[in-house]
Amino acid sequence: MPASIHPPVQLHIVLDEDSYQGGDSVEMARRFTAVAPTEVVRAAKGSQRANVLRFDLGDDAVTAEADDDPLWRDALATWLDEEFAETSALVARENDARQNNGEQPVPFAWAEVKFGAGPVIAIRMKDSSIPPEAAGFVARARQLLAGGAFGADAIAAIRIPACASIEAQVADAHRADYLELQQYEAAHRPETQEVDRYSEEVDLATGEGWTDELQGSQSKRDAPTDSELAEAVAEAEAALHQGVDPSDIAAEERAADAEEGDAVASVKDVEADDRGKDEAVTSGEGCAIDGGSVPEHLDYRVWNVAYADGTSVRFDSVLGEALLD
Repeated sequence: MPASIHPPVQLHIVLDEDSYQGGDSVEMARRFTAVAPTEVVRAAKGSQRANVLRFDLGDDAVTAEADDDPLWRDALATWLDEEFAETSALVARENDARQNNGEQPVPFAWAEVKFGAGPVIAIRMKDSSIPPEAAGFVARARQLLAGGAFGADAIAAIRIPACASIEAQVADAHRADYLELQQYEAAHRPETQEVDRYSEEVDLATGEGWTDELQGSQSKRDAPTDSELAEAVAEAEAALHQGVDPSDIAAEERAADAEEGDAVASVKDVEADDRGKDEAVTSGEGCAIDGGSVPEHLDYRVWNVAYADGTSVRFDSVLGEALLD
């Protein structure tokens, strides 16, 4: 086996405008040299709103010839795993020191790996930490590249997971939280109503809470504002012009409100969430420049493969095949 167990590596820390501090860049780079020779640079103005850790690996002769060698692949994956873990620890230490000094921490969104002239392999970080599975993702991407799974066209980047997948998972997480809240409120509504009724009875029995002053303020809160009155008049006039009785509209609205309040989750809400999910699946790779939020349990299975000609495709990394919309 060739002497080199891993290609040479250089770390580039690319910070957005908010995180970059020119005077501190040299010191920050020095603190990360325990991992690799490091350079801290500021991203071009307006180019990104997410901080990136970029590992540039030399494309030595070993890499090109030994991808089919299990011993080489295992050694490279083990080394990358150690590099990622050490880098994540340094990021945590850096941010702890900044917070102790009253400074803003530097949140990182993506870890990128690039072998020579090959495509960028970008992995979404969570809580400014490179996920433990990252080295395995890189190894899988290189295996698929070597096997021609992505086709013959030149590839610019492989994003793990695809931004569309992240957005869909965020939408699903929000939907699950919403439904859980609705179920909780529905389950506890009788208890809440009983407490409210008991409180009212206590107030009436003790004479508390119903002074003339409070009654006056209550009536003021219940009275419609001028803008609300004007809006109601306008709606009634519009209904009359259409030949509709305004009282019928009001009755329908009251019935709809009552029905919606009794349901755990209305069909309208679920359909709205479904529309958001569909839009997320077909959206572009916006999160590549804007970190955004990710679910606690992020699924990395679906990747985005971006080609040099500007086209892209979603790819199932487990099945090893493209996903058709």
